[in-house]
Amino acid sequence: MRETAFERGNRLAAADQQEQAIAAFSSCLQHNPQDWQALFNRGTAHMRLKQYPQALEDYLAAAGLNPSSSNIKCNLAVLLKELGELTLAENLLLEVLQAEPQHAEAWSNLGVVLQYALRYDDAVVCHQNALQLAGPSGGRLNNLGNALTCALRLDEAVSAYRQGLELQPDDAYLGFNLSVALLLQGEYRAAWPLYEQRWRTIMQPRYREHAWQGQPLGEQHLLVWAEQGLGDTLQMARFLPVLRQQHPAARITLACQTACLRLFGQLEGIDLVPLEDTPPAYDWQIPLMSLPLRLDVTLDTLSDQAYLRADPALCAAQEQYLPARQAGRLRVGIVWETGSWGVGIADHGRQNKSVPLAQFLPLLDMPQVDFVSLQLGALPDELQGRVHAAQIGDFADTAAIIEQLDLVISVDTSVVHLAGALGKPVWVLMRAESAPFFMASAEVSPWYASMRICRQQIPGDWPPLIDSVAKTLRQWHPC
Repeated sequence: MRETAFERGNRLAAADQQEQAIAAFSSCLQHNPQDWQALFNRGTAHMRLKQYPQALEDYLAAAGLNPSSSNIKCNLAVLLKELGELTLAENLLLEVLQAEPQHAEAWSNLGVVLQYALRYDDAVVCHQNALQLAGPSGGRLNNLGNALTCALRLDEAVSAYRQGLELQPDDAYLGFNLSVALLLQGEYRAAWPLYEQRWRTIMQPRYREHAWQGQPLGEQHLLVWAEQGLGDTLQMARFLPVLRQQHPAARITLACQTACLRLFGQLEGIDLVPLEDTPPAYDWQIPLMSLPLRLDVTLDTLSDQAYLRADPALCAAQEQYLPARQAGRLRVGIVWETGSWGVGIADHGRQNKSVPLAQFLPLLDMPQVDFVSLQLGALPDELQGRVHAAQIGDFADTAAIIEQLDLVISVDTSVVHLAGALGKPVWVLMRAESAPFFMASAEVSPWYASMRICRQQIPGDWPPLIDSVAKTLRQWHPC
């Protein structure tokens, strides 16, 4: 029997050939524009390709033809979540569940939406409902673990991920997410091998062949390459001198972001190349954030001492841009938001890490403090006349400025790692969910002796934390 265009579309979609599936469903719709199922399936193929405007158009058309379909509403809610429209997504899923309380997929999707809405305990309940209705699966247990991790219910999260791995031992998402929960607990030795699953989930490796496994290098050449954000590069650079010491005859090259090149010139015995350039021939390679695994880093062996220094010549050059030193006045560097990560839900993490400027402003009501912006870009109008704008080209400049400050107060971004690496007092404005390398609850950091972690008590609620930090700053004096 001849395969229909609709059947062909379903087969191609199942084989992850989404463009061809879209063509097949479009053929269906040429013959019957009222075919809601073809519209729905074509919308799903568009969504898998992240073609969100086309997906939205198809889902809305399908919903217009079949307004009672729970499956259409569920998928439309997932799409709305990706677009950052969390309230619309939540309302649509609640509509489904009002009509069909036993709809397990709707419960799962609602849990994910509520997690993004920072309602973690409510999200946990949704995922538990889905598990009760549909039974355990790797995906449902992963969703539950993610919500529990955000709620810092870490023992429960670890249990959920491990239950999922019992069902699906090769599920990379379960393994990677388990590593995050373990890092938050400080269980580094158990976490690092699982953290390698990032290459099967959220990241694509820049290099694949000749992966270094920690064996003696002799006189061979090891390429170490930066892989994630600038803060990660600054944090993990501490391990390069350790490598140099353990393999004294080897050639070691670091490929890193251009913003780090001048600063890292101080790393003795480490060759540097821009990350985007073709590196010199090498014998082995390793991503920078895999060094803790190969060096067997634990909380007991991790050093919290400073490992970078500012260039004295740059310090002298930057002095002219800083407020003049006055007895009894502090110089405090500030950062209130991180860089843009994208649009819609892709920018969700950045928004959670950042303090809205209007909520940050009360911190600046300090008559005996000169504030210096360490954030790139022009000063917002609200800060004109209240904050000094620094002249920053790269991290060597930022280090020279930080060296001449008394304190840095910043959200979780690259500047806190730089300040900590320099041994400068730094207060981190940390979201309630914390972050993998900042532990779950401590005020101190195992990575930086000079760091103090100031934590939100309620997800998304910055004003009480800003008020607390402001009160502490009024009483603070540099050692």
